[in-house]
Amino acid sequence: MLDQSIVVIGAGPLPELLMRRACRTLAEAFGVTLSTVAVGQSPQSFLADLHRDCPRLVRLAGDSGRVAFDGSCWIDALGAWRVPTVLLATPLADGAIPGVVPAYLALCHSRRVPLIGLIQIGGSWSLTERRRDGLPWSGWMAAQGDEGLDALVTVLQCQLRS
Repeated sequence: MLDQSIVVIGAGPLPELLMRRACRTLAEAFGVTLSTVAVGQSPQSFLADLHRDCPRLVRLAGDSGRVAFDGSCWIDALGAWRVPTVLLATPLADGAIPGVVPAYLALCHSRRVPLIGLIQIGGSWSLTERRRDGLPWSGWMAAQGDEGLDALVTVLQCQLRS
């Protein structure tokens, strides 16, 4: 169970169905409600109400790094509001991690987003390969099902407490 809400964003363009399934699985594992918000919605008004509701997992649909016409950006707002955030990433067909993943990670760090986890979704998990990436991986979960989920939830809960 969570004692605060978490926002989940994708590192680059993740397939919609894959991200939806992963977020639903995470929400069920944490025992919280899943909600979805599109990046076209104002981050300020949404985040102002986020802390008033019961803890939940929020899936941000779309490019969280995109700057809107009004100058707002979800990643900027997540950092300003200090919202715990999870970053999802998918490997390429050959198992390598695309360059957009470290780029999104750097953007989150530069905007002071409290990133509690970087999760690989799908593909095969190779701890040796992920360590070679030099990225702060929290773990892996299967594209479907709950393989890898128990260890991942434990890691995320520990990172939320610290």
